[in-house]
Amino acid sequence: MSHKKHKIPKAQNSLQDECIRVQKVYDWVTDALTVRKTVLFTREQICEIEEAMEDPSRRPLRIICEPPETPPIFPLNNRRSHDHDHDDDRLEFICEQVGEKRDVTVSTNGGFVDAQLVELLISTDLRILVVDRHGCIVTKSNINASVFESFVLCYPDGTDLFCKVSKIFCRIPSGTVLLNSPAPESFDIEITFCLDIQVEAEVKLEVLAKFCSPRDNDLIAPDVVDQCPKVEFPPQCPDIFPRPNCDCAAEGEASGETGEDATHSGELAVLVNICPDCSLVDSELRASFRDEDNSDGSDSFDFTATTFDQDTLCCEKTKDGLKLIISGEGKVDGRTVDYNFAVVDGDSGTQYQLQLIDRRGRTLFDSDVVEAEEGEVKVEDCVTFDDIKMKRV
Repeated sequence: MSHKKHKIPKAQNSLQDECIRVQKVYDWVTDALTVRKTVLFTREQICEIEEAMEDPSRRPLRIICEPPETPPIFPLNNRRSHDHDHDDDRLEFICEQVGEKRDVTVSTNGGFVDAQLVELLISTDLRILVVDRHGCIVTKSNINASVFESFVLCYPDGTDLFCKVSKIFCRIPSGTVLLNSPAPESFDIEITFCLDIQVEAEVKLEVLAKFCSPRDNDLIAPDVVDQCPKVEFPPQCPDIFPRPNCDCAAEGEASGETGEDATHSGELAVLVNICPDCSLVDSELRASFRDEDNSDGSDSFDFTATTFDQDTLCCEKTKDGLKLIISGEGKVDGRTVDYNFAVVDGDSGTQYQLQLIDRRGRTLFDSDVVEAEEGEVKVEDCVTFDDIKMKRV
């Protein structure tokens, strides 16, 4: 049920009329894959490194890992041309499907849905440089790093899969500085691939539209046998994508004293960014409590929410504003707890309340209602499909 009030501002990314010819997105996943690789110096390279280190004016030496330059995220099909005029020394990378997709049945949102399992190969060339203190190259070499990963996607027949590497970066966990001989024969590097995977098909639509957010890569495929695909038009996957929209969004920082009925007396500061772009993806909730009474040991703590339960999200109209309520799980000093959080953005200012509950159902902390003394948290209404009155024939 939607709640309206004229003086409540409308959040960005609300619905509006659009007439478009587009690539329809059947699924969208972002992920980061990391692979570790050992790099070996040749005997000739070790001699070059040790010769440079014998000169005090060139020490210390540094090991540098250079990944290839990746194109911007948009457009999705921005691919490098494969002409014969490019620099032969340019580093390359790929992200491509290996083999055929397979139909699978996965569990999500309390039920079972049909999806497709695909295997992707992501590979890149890297340049390893050893430079002296002046930046002059002592030795260099090119290496290759690859990772092979399976993804569960909504990828029906009639759609196309786009796998894009949005960024590649590498690090040397053991350090990059070489001070004295003998030179190391090998070292380890970690290469991370940032992936943007989309499944699309071209359609023509007259729609009420808003921007989408990617979902987490959180589906696991069971062991299945090969099955023959059915001949049918590409179905939509409403249980997988897009995920439900938020009725409202909250953002801001505030701090104040706990209420009269609080379990602990002190100052509670919160950082809130729930439902950015009217979607729970990338939501953030952090709290910091500082205990006033240290006579029996400090009960101060820092809390970070790790999950946000879509089913508990509630937006209610109050006398002078809008209230957002959300529950989920979080971490307090490394311990997992359940939480309930509510915030009200009204004419009289910001009010909020945080409850922390252990796995046995015992209340560890209840701030009661906190009146914000510094800062504010804004709660804005999101326009959803339920707010649109559809004309019935």
